[in-house]
Order: sequence, then C-alpha cells, then structure tokens
Amino acid sequence: MRAREPDVAGTVTSRDGVRIAYETFGSGEPTIVLLPAAPIIHSRQWKGQVPYLARSWRVVTFDGRGNGRSDRPTDPAAYHDDRILGDLEAVMDATDTRSAVFVGLCFDGVWRSIRFAAANPERVLGIVAFAVGVPFLTPPEPGYVTGGATFEEELTRYEGWAKMNRHHWRNDYADWCWFFFGEIASEPHSTKVIEDAVGWALEGSVDAMLGDHDVSFPLDRGGVEAICRSVTCPMLLVHGSADTCQPLSRAQSLAEITGAPLVVVEGADHLIPGRHPVLANQLIRDFVRSLPEGVPA
Repeated sequence: MRAREPDVAGTVTSRDGVRIAYETFGSGEPTIVLLPAAPIIHSRQWKGQVPYLARSWRVVTFDGRGNGRSDRPTDPAAYHDDRILGDLEAVMDATDTRSAVFVGLCFDGVWRSIRFAAANPERVLGIVAFAVGVPFLTPPEPGYVTGGATFEEELTRYEGWAKMNRHHWRNDYADWCWFFFGEIASEPHSTKVIEDAVGWALEGSVDAMLGDHDVSFPLDRGGVEAICRSVTCPMLLVHGSADTCQPLSRAQSLAEITGAPLVVVEGADHLIPGRHPVLANQLIRDFVRSLPEGVPA
C-alpha cells in the first residue's frame, strides 16, 4: 500500500539489454523525473515527494540497474556512466518524455543529471540537486578515504568505516547497511529514514554493488568541471550543513562553477528528501514554478 499508486508501471530495455523498471504518476507539464541513488537503493527513496508533486505535475520514477524491479547486472562495465545515462534516456523515451525537470540526490542522481543535461540540453529544463555528489570537485569525506584504503583487505575485525569492505559486504551486507545509513542519516529522530533505506538496500544485490564499486570513472577533475560549466539549464543546489556523505564544499564549488543558487540546510544530513520531505517538496515546487517563461509550469 502506497500513499500514491502509479498510473503506469512498465519496463524498458536499455541499449545493452538491461531491463529498467519505471512508473509514472499524475499529469501536468513539465514532467519531473526523479533519479534513483542506485544501486544501493531504488526509486522508493522518493516516496515523500511523489504524492505531493503528482498533484500538479507528471512525475516519472525508475529503479536504477542493480535494485528494485530492474535487472541486476554484475559486470562492472554495466555501471559505466554511459550505460546509466542510456537508462535515463530509455526511460524518457518509453514514457514519451521529450523534456523534463530532473531531481537527484548524491552522485547517482546529481552527477548523472548534470552529465545528461550537458549532452542533451534540449531535454533538461532544470535540475534540483540534493546532497551534491559531483566527484573530484573537492576531496571526499574522510570515511570514504578510510574505507577505500582497506576495501580489498580481509580484516580480523570490521569496525566503523572499515565495514566498507568487499569481504564484509559478502559476509554481512546488512551490517554495512545499518552502519552506513546510520552515519549519513545522523539527525535525531531519523529511525524511520534509516529503516527504510536499509530495507531498500537489502532488496538489492551485493554483486551489483560490487560491480558498481569496481567500475572505472571516465573523467578527471578537469573533465568534470568542463561538463559542469557546459550545463545551460537552471539549477538549484540543496545541501545539509551536517552531510557526512558528500562534503558541503562540493556544493559550494559547483555553485561557484555554474552560478547556481545554493540552499544550505543548517543541521541537515545527507537524506534531506527523506528526513525533511516538506522542505524538499517546497524547494522543488518553487523551482519548477520559477522556470523561465515559455517552459510549462
């Protein structure tokens, strides 16, 4: 049972043969596409946004490859940036979405929105970016550095960020999920957000997560910055001051590069749409209403 059931649910096969599940809700222009933070979780991450936004606009969600109702390839090549962008294009085509406002969170939602907008400016009317996860703009959070340093090692104990480890994921993935989401959903009274996220993660695939981890990233910092500068659509950046997954400095850097306004939510952690759904919905609503004249709103 959901607060808002989809009007249409379907699948589309991406160019490399991976089936991607999508849903559409409501009607009204412009269409809003909510990108998933996959493969760690699926499209239900937007459950606090869909019912409200679908009252006024058509909303499209989809499960990223590796979780939900979509296929779960394990080859790292399947998680290359270009394949993920192909999934987004396939979903837009399958839902007859010529252009849309994109809403994303973290690396998977924000960076892919930016890359798609740079390559297909006629199809992206605007981007709302929560927890700005654009790689290389500034150094990563220390936890990722700690975990990355021992990711391949078999350890006698897995404590803290050392739980970000290939062997621990295979042996006790649930333990990693409880730790990870407890770390990034760090505000008081976040129990429900954490429980939801862990549940969605455990519906996924450890092998898919490892494939996504092992894929090579095709750009360096200069290439990332060049793509960010080339985006011409309006953007709104939203970042929590207490985000321990993506540093606030990345949002500040992207704002400087693009000129996009940045809303810093004091005391907020990484999962603003889940922990502060009313604020997130109002920011998305106001952004859509503020789009330039000639863009349906």
